[in-house]
Amino acid sequence: MDFGLRTSDSGLRTLDFGPRTQDYAPNTNNHELTPHMPTIGPFRGIRYNQTKVNIKTVVAPPYDVISPEHQDRLYEIDPHNVVRLILGREEDRYSSAAKTFDEWQTNGVLMRDPEPAVYALVQTFTTTTGASIQRKGFIALCRLEEFEKGIVLPHEKTLSKAKEDRFKLFKATNSNFSQIFGLYSDPAKKVDAFITPFHAKPVTIDVRIENVRNQVWKISDPQAIDKIAKEMEPKQVLIADGHHRYETALAYRELMKLKNQNHSGTELYNYVMMFFTNLDDEGLVIFPTHRVIHSLPKFDWKEFSTTIQKYFELKNCSTQQEMMNDLGVHPRYSFGILAGGGSKYWTASLKDTSSLDALVPASLPAEVKDLDVVLLHSYLLGTILNISVEAQEKKLNIHYIQSIDECENEVTKGVAQVGFIVNPTKIEQVRAVAKGGHTMPQKSTFFYPKLLSGLVLNKMAD
Repeated sequence: MDFGLRTSDSGLRTLDFGPRTQDYAPNTNNHELTPHMPTIGPFRGIRYNQTKVNIKTVVAPPYDVISPEHQDRLYEIDPHNVVRLILGREEDRYSSAAKTFDEWQTNGVLMRDPEPAVYALVQTFTTTTGASIQRKGFIALCRLEEFEKGIVLPHEKTLSKAKEDRFKLFKATNSNFSQIFGLYSDPAKKVDAFITPFHAKPVTIDVRIENVRNQVWKISDPQAIDKIAKEMEPKQVLIADGHHRYETALAYRELMKLKNQNHSGTELYNYVMMFFTNLDDEGLVIFPTHRVIHSLPKFDWKEFSTTIQKYFELKNCSTQQEMMNDLGVHPRYSFGILAGGGSKYWTASLKDTSSLDALVPASLPAEVKDLDVVLLHSYLLGTILNISVEAQEKKLNIHYIQSIDECENEVTKGVAQVGFIVNPTKIEQVRAVAKGGHTMPQKSTFFYPKLLSGLVLNKMAD
């Protein structure tokens, strides 16, 4: 089957895949779903004109990790920073983003590639152990399909507020400015074999942000694209990051279908821009996201620590490093705990895994019960600290932080009452949860490094 680079800007072909997920709940079908075929393909990406802007000053992290302070810095660093599109601070940020997007295309700050392409991306970074690692993949369009069809799999819950925000942006701009992060399994790395030769060609974008080097190569060769797509056919896509944006793109597609009496299914709004990387890539790294708890009407460390010792072995540590070392010795069902007062470093390790049935909801499937964050949210936060599921979802008493030092700082200053340090979720667990048809609590995974916004942008409607 020819790839068919068409004048419609998409030039897409079909591929293969599998299962579905629900919102942190058991799979009522009680079986895996039959694999189907998604569609991926090239597109005419919109990129910054590097003769007019410094690429280093116009890219930004994903919108959902930009703090108000960071937003201000991005506004100040360059009048063309992509933050004005993905997270504006204007009163009507959506119409402002649309107006700005049009202006930048009109004055040549942004330019659309003349032919459809996929975009190879390599991110080079250093791990916490000091090792240099590369995460490799490619950016392409992915056909939008409901999760029920078992074509693209989510692994985490989504919240309506974030989707409403992105939906307003999609409607105003008819574009998506950041890639969904998708995973596929390819142990033999056959897809890489078609992409790697392009890494030796002149680089299209080369920018280092926060100690991560991001290199992009444009691949417009139809034969190379066709080989990549054909090799992807027996595989399955799992969303690693960008669940809200994917679900928003589904809603946007439905809106556009209602508006289009001649809807054919080939329009650009039927697709979303996605970064694909190999589950078996040595550069795929998951970092933990820690929890700090605040604003509880009552929190008594002595009472809390006494109560949890029924099921947990509690150990006092003299330093943060000792706490982390002990956490490393107990990689399953264990947490570091930061408490106020003199003895502030602790570890809590589940004494007997058979007690899991008593501590987490019986209705949860085995793949979900296996997760440390489920034990944390169900028992320690829910049962012991009395933080309801609704309060957890609305983040009324929880703050999520990647940095242990920041967690400790919040507890020490009294901003937070207690902090929970978690081990990272394993990629095998992510795969098992998704393939079983389930989802995890939010912030169960932090795939590092984040994808930059502003490398390649995509129009979902002309």
